[in-house]
Amino acid sequence: MQINGPQAWEELYAAAVLETDPAKVVDRINLAQNALRQRWETLHHMPLKRDHERRRLEDAMRTLNLIRQTEIEAPA
Repeated sequence: MQINGPQAWEELYAAAVLETDPAKVVDRINLAQNALRQRWETLHHMPLKRDHERRRLEDAMRTLNLIRQTEIEAPA
């Protein structure tokens, strides 16, 4: 798997969203968000034809932030 390709962030994102073990979810989210940021930086230097992937990256980051806020940081 290419570390900075679209498949890498998609797999890490899916693993974070689907993680059910509370002890692992924070690490999964952090890994996925780091991969999203790296991919975003790569796409920043590419032609506009990658706009669809940029939108998918933005959606994925919002979803991970929402999971972090509601599932991890929410008071018990």
